Amino acid sequence: MFRWAIVLGVVSIPGLCFSQPQSNRPEEIVALQKSDERPVVFFVHTDWCGYCQAMKNTTFKNKEIENILNQDFYFVDFNAETQEEISFAGQIFRYKPTGVKIGVNELAESLAAIDGKISYPTLVILNQNYEIIFQYAGFLSAKNLTKALKEMKSL
Repeated sequence: MFRWAIVLGVVSIPGLCFSQPQSNRPEEIVALQKSDERPVVFFVHTDWCGYCQAMKNTTFKNKEIENILNQDFYFVDFNAETQEEISFAGQIFRYKPTGVKIGVNELAESLAAIDGKISYPTLVILNQNYEIIFQYAGFLSAKNLTKALKEMKSL
């Protein structure tokens, strides 16, 4: 029994070292803003995007990123292909089919479109009035995201 406790303890420890920032649902942000106004970070991604998964497995597991996002921002891990209806900032966003078994949520379109096109991943930062103050399409390393977040939290 004692041996299993040691093995389980060792297996569990790495999970503690690689947590990710607390993710909120878009619908929760408006209520949270009423008690504590903060910029909102949307990580717009898909399940099939390799760069998106790489950011989840590296950038967002960085302890400094996790701390900054949890302390100074509201973070939304948003799958662009979600089919659920989203209520955010006084608007309703729906899923739009774009082909057979594929589509995009209107919220992803409104946040992540740059020059009319969406790329994945896209990181979007909104101010307290839900205006886009930062958009970046593509992979962001922990170092580059840390720099961007520090600049954005001072706005």
